[in-house]
Amino acid sequence: MPINVLSYSPICVPMNWQTERLENSEERLHLIKELLSADTTLSVLENPWPTGYGSLAFDNLPVLYQPAAVIKAANLLAEPDVIDAAVYCYDNCLAVLFVELKVQENLDTLNDIQVTRRIEELSQTFVSPILERLYTYQGGGKLIAPQKYQFFVDTKETLCNAKPLWVARTLVKLPELEEAAYFSWLKNIDERSNTLLLGSGNSLILDSNAIEDVHRVMVLSQFQSALMARVEDLLKRTLKDFNAAYFDNAMVEQLNKGMAVHQQRNDHIEFINIQFSASAGGMQGIRRSLLSQFQAAWLFDEQQGRIDKLSSLIQERLNRSISQQLSRQNRGIQTLLTFLGSLGLVGLVVDLISLNASTNHISTRGLLDIVSYFATENLLSITLLLVVVFTWYFYKNHK
Repeated sequence: MPINVLSYSPICVPMNWQTERLENSEERLHLIKELLSADTTLSVLENPWPTGYGSLAFDNLPVLYQPAAVIKAANLLAEPDVIDAAVYCYDNCLAVLFVELKVQENLDTLNDIQVTRRIEELSQTFVSPILERLYTYQGGGKLIAPQKYQFFVDTKETLCNAKPLWVARTLVKLPELEEAAYFSWLKNIDERSNTLLLGSGNSLILDSNAIEDVHRVMVLSQFQSALMARVEDLLKRTLKDFNAAYFDNAMVEQLNKGMAVHQQRNDHIEFINIQFSASAGGMQGIRRSLLSQFQAAWLFDEQQGRIDKLSSLIQERLNRSISQQLSRQNRGIQTLLTFLGSLGLVGLVVDLISLNASTNHISTRGLLDIVSYFATENLLSITLLLVVVFTWYFYKNHK
């Protein structure tokens, strides 16, 4: 008997918004519709899940955690083994591809690798052309042009090939089968509830009445997990660059030029943390407990702890680099002031030489007699040498 597999696959997309400036999700939907309007085989729909307050069907989510649009491709839906499919577009170069796939296998022979490969094939065949069109956006609104990305700086290949970062698979329990019948396929159960047996790759929905609730939380959790994984990888690469700077002077210059970008990344990560906390608080009904189940199973808190530590370490590096730059600037400025002040000694010597030439002081002894012992050019040379030595001494001993 064929099995329907619900699959959820985060993918990278050329869609990165000026997140902190967004006030509502409607402005995103309008622009995405405009960019894809030339392709009549695509349907660009608004997020079908009610947001805000009103009933337990609503979730009060910040804009970052609301899908900007839901894209449906007619040619993908026309595939014989595809029951339903949609691309849930988010922010920070991420979307979640949902595909309900009909697999001609029974539970004992269901092959996860074949399912994953089929989803990858569908995504790269039908979703990649959509991403190619989105990549041509030149900017002008709150959607950032792909060539101007600064947070995730990915190549066109990464943003447009539509290869899933991973594929998560979910089944709906059949009434005639016991839970135990699915255990060999589940492999492991990280967290369980009366609604969902949740694993790291395979999951089982126990209550068919909760399919839509699980679906909504699964999509959001996939976006969050992919976002945190990408952020963690970015921070690790940034930290690697800082470590390389100890041994590579060219890397020091490159990091100094990108100081503002690194600082902006750290600030944006803090913004993401706040928005996810708001999302968890804004979930209502059964979806709140489901999100807590996902947080526990997928170790969101541990992942967040690692990101916080990486961010703090990079921030300390940034602060030290900024302090070193300020110290070098102060050193240069104060050395210049010292040099300019020392030039006053040259002016004094010139005045003494001039005074010595115009004064009769045979019967007196004083400073002018010292001046008279040296030739003018020698005295000026000695004075300039003293200025240079004094300035060099100050420069070397300035902390």
